[in-house]
Amino acid sequence: MRKLTSLCLHSVHILGDELEYFLSNSPALKRLDLIACHEIICLKIPCMLLQFQCLKVSLCWELRVIESKARNLSSFILEKGPRAIKVSLGETLQMKNLSMVRSGSDFICYARAELPSNMPKLETLSIGSSHERVATPMLPTKFLFLKHLSISPPSYDYFSLISFLDASPSLKTWLLDVRQFSFNPATIEHETIFGGSSQLRQMPEQHHGCLKSMEIKGFYSAKSLVELTCYILKNAKSLVCLKLDTTFGDPKCDILPPGAGCAEWDKDFVMEARRGAMAIRTYIQDKVLPTVKLTAVEHCRLCHPC
Repeated sequence: MRKLTSLCLHSVHILGDELEYFLSNSPALKRLDLIACHEIICLKIPCMLLQFQCLKVSLCWELRVIESKARNLSSFILEKGPRAIKVSLGETLQMKNLSMVRSGSDFICYARAELPSNMPKLETLSIGSSHERVATPMLPTKFLFLKHLSISPPSYDYFSLISFLDASPSLKTWLLDVRQFSFNPATIEHETIFGGSSQLRQMPEQHHGCLKSMEIKGFYSAKSLVELTCYILKNAKSLVCLKLDTTFGDPKCDILPPGAGCAEWDKDFVMEARRGAMAIRTYIQDKVLPTVKLTAVEHCRLCHPC
């Protein structure tokens, strides 16, 4: 396979050592996709793959170790896999695209502290964490080339995520996905904007001239989420689009007859989504400049009258 440049294995019964032997005899390989290959426990990318650039692993539930020694790896995507997985990527100075959404605890804090120096050429970053014991720190290190950011955090101090914005002078798009927590109000640990003091925290003004689009999926009434949104509206002078989606998915009532397309969500979830919409109207809507298009997505009241 000396001329093979791209390989995709889907539901293939192959062991890790068999795959390693195959890769060792494919010196021209540039891309490897593994999907639902359940017999691989340890994946090793050998160092002789000098042209290898892209590795994507998905739905490999038995995988426990990923070890890459490929020096020119520039894209690594790990999705829909086991949480208990050890990843070693070797030299990462060429990394431009990193996606590790289902990661272990404190990974968001680790990404902010370590990735600017370990992966200085990052342009696209998608990260998630199962639990964060501490808020994201403010640090002097920068993601100088980062243009697209996606974060799926646990329920914690969302306001601390401004650390990523302040560290990314070239950032153009930011997706924040908190649906897994807004969907289940029992997991919400932090203060709602409608409980106690409504005084919002302030940070010194930082002008961000590149951010064009911000989207928050699963927007709810967490006070720190409102504070983060208001900070962006105040400081991201180039912002064009702001989308705040209080639903758990894409509502279908806009394409089907009323009452025919919406899922039947738990009443508590719908009520929290309603509070999220109220928070938008009360604390955010009047801060949106005329140059910014605000899209607030709510459940339709015909399907969810509560």
